Amino acid sequence: MKVSIRKAREKFSEIVNTVAIKGERVILISKNKPKAAIVSLKDLESLEKPAIKRAKRLAQIERIGKIRNALHQKRLISDSILILRKMREERIEKLSGSN
Repeated sequence: MKVSIRKAREKFSEIVNTVAIKGERVILISKNKPKAAIVSLKDLESLEKPAIKRAKRLAQIERIGKIRNALHQKRLISDSILILRKMREERIEKLSGSN
């Protein structure tokens, strides 16, 4: 559904209920251009989860890169399996310590 920002102000409660109950997405329009959207919490969570997973993967890749650089500086051969095993062990320790 597309709604002008002016109309959205007038019918804010109605729009919020439509989004929350029916799960409908509302695009807010100003001067015939989309400016923002109102989405349900369920939609928001589904949008955020992939971004969070991606950020975690990028952090892991960065850590692997740092480990490889450290091994290279020490003139040691990098072994991805050992690096992944070390990361897994660190993660298990971190999870075990948080309980």
